[in-house]
Amino acid sequence: MRKNKEELRRTKKTRKKKEEIWWGMAKLSELLYEKAESLWLSSTEEPFLVKMAEGTLDQSLFRNYMLQDYFYLLEYIKILKELRSLAKNPAMQRFMEEIISVTEKECFLVHIPEMKKLGIGDEEREKTKACQVVWDYTSYIHKQVKEEGFLAGLTALLQCSWSYAYIGRKMTEKYGSTIPLSPYKAWFEAYSVKEYVEANQLWIDSLDREWEAVISENESQDVENTEKLCNIFQRCAEYELLLWKSLYQLSP
Repeated sequence: MRKNKEELRRTKKTRKKKEEIWWGMAKLSELLYEKAESLWLSSTEEPFLVKMAEGTLDQSLFRNYMLQDYFYLLEYIKILKELRSLAKNPAMQRFMEEIISVTEKECFLVHIPEMKKLGIGDEEREKTKACQVVWDYTSYIHKQVKEEGFLAGLTALLQCSWSYAYIGRKMTEKYGSTIPLSPYKAWFEAYSVKEYVEANQLWIDSLDREWEAVISENESQDVENTEKLCNIFQRCAEYELLLWKSLYQLSP
C-alpha cells in the first residue's frame, strides 16, 4: 500500500512538472522546434546535402531526388486538399487555398520543367515509383489527418516546409564559399530566400493561432493534445532525415 501511494505521488509530481514544462513556453511552434531541431541539424550533415553544397553530388542521384520529391509533392497536394475540406473558419480555408495554389504551381510549373532539364520525361516519370521512405512518410501523414484531424495534418506538413527553410539557412551559412559555384546553387537559394522564409513563417503563425483557438475551447486536454502534435512533428522530422539518408543510397 505504501509503495502504491509513493508511486502515485511520483506520478502526480511528474505530471505536474510536465505541465510546467509545456506551459513555460508560449507557442506551439517553440515546442515543435525543440522536438525537431537536432534532427534537422543532422540532415545538414548528410552526404547527399553536403555534396550538393560542395557541388560534387552525382547528377544521377539528384535526378532521383527530383523524381522522389515529385511523388512527395503529389501526395502533399492531396493532403492539403483534405485539410482544406476540414478547415472550419473562413480565414484558414483561404490560407489553405493559397498554399494549395502555390504548391501546385511549384509542382507543375517549376518542378516538372526542372525535371525535363535533367532529361526526365513524362514516360520516365510515369514508370518510376515512389521509394519506400516516401511511401511510408506520406502514408503516415494521411493517417494522422484521418485519425487526428486538421491540426495534426497541418502540423505534419509544416515540418517539411520548416525543415527546408532550416536546411537552406544552415547550409548557406556553412557552405557560403562553395554553394555559389555548385550546380545545385539554385536549390539552396530557393529555400533560403526572403520570400520562402516569410511564407514559412506565415504558416508557423497560422498554426500557432489555430492551436491557441483549439486549446482555449478544450483546456482539459491541452497538454495531451499538444504532446501528440509534438510527437507527430518529430516523427515527420525523422522521416525527413531517413529520406536524405536513403536518397544517397538509392539507385535511379
